[in-house]
Amino acid sequence: MTDRVFIRATLRGKRFKDGELPLSVLADLASLQGMVIDVAKWRFGEANPDRRRSPRGFDQVYLKLTGLGSGSSVAKIEIGTTRSALFGVPNQECFETAAGDISDAIGLAEQNDGRLRIQIPKKYLAHFNRIGRSLQDGETLEVKAADRDPVRLTAQSRERLVLLSAATEVMRNLTLRGTVFEADQAKMAFHLKPIYGLPVRCRFTEQHRDDIIAALDGYKNVKVLVRGTGIYDRQNGLSRVEPVEHVAQLDTLDVDAQLDEFRNLQDGWLNGEGTAPNHAELDWLSEVFGRHYPDNLPLPHAYPAADGGVSLEWSLGAREVDILVNISAHKG
Repeated sequence: MTDRVFIRATLRGKRFKDGELPLSVLADLASLQGMVIDVAKWRFGEANPDRRRSPRGFDQVYLKLTGLGSGSSVAKIEIGTTRSALFGVPNQECFETAAGDISDAIGLAEQNDGRLRIQIPKKYLAHFNRIGRSLQDGETLEVKAADRDPVRLTAQSRERLVLLSAATEVMRNLTLRGTVFEADQAKMAFHLKPIYGLPVRCRFTEQHRDDIIAALDGYKNVKVLVRGTGIYDRQNGLSRVEPVEHVAQLDTLDVDAQLDEFRNLQDGWLNGEGTAPNHAELDWLSEVFGRHYPDNLPLPHAYPAADGGVSLEWSLGAREVDILVNISAHKG
């Protein structure tokens, strides 16, 4: 084994500013192991064209998290092996070259010049369907391999790498709100009609069965939140959600669900007048409201405003309170 830092992964963004590392991001880092091994095997084959198979020792190598740095979340990743420590990591130079190859691919994707000449076979880029999948807008995964400058993976550059690969589908974490209108318990699948968007088939596990059946029984009256992995085709169409990781019944005044209703509006929605709200600005209001509004206060009714804004209104006993939010100016 070795105590040398093999890859240093630094996560930057609001979720990581206090040195915290969400468990979902650990899954992204764990997926890096499979890509390193695949690329290392390819490198061995390139250096040994007469060998039909890679040595058995490749299957004994693994990556391990050995420490977290302070500030932004910094993961220190070392390479290890299940073999005797006397023999060290087999063909370690192949793994170090593979880490450099992966770093180079991320760096090229960051440039986004439309002429990415990535050295490793494109089929291995499909690993980026999982590596970095939990990154949100404004977040970066900075990768520092030995003898390489740091490179940054973002949600956007990750998708460029996936689309360059042989993968026919792109995975994204997503959240949907809507109603369950059909379920097949034998196939562990249900169909969700989102408040905004087309119906989609979702695969669920046993732990979510009761929630799905309850939502189906209350169809049209019960809205649910579904969080999971969205599977998109190369034309950006959502084909299915697989797997579903979380299901929860929504409050009748859930603000995000109310805002989703506004995404269906088009210009002229108010008797030929009325501006449709901008979807990106609705995202902003959803994020800000969820981050700052106290859980112990009553939820408001939300209404679209003719100018494209949003009106939030509360009935508190004999009092009426409303806030007209100019979502484009981020003011209320």
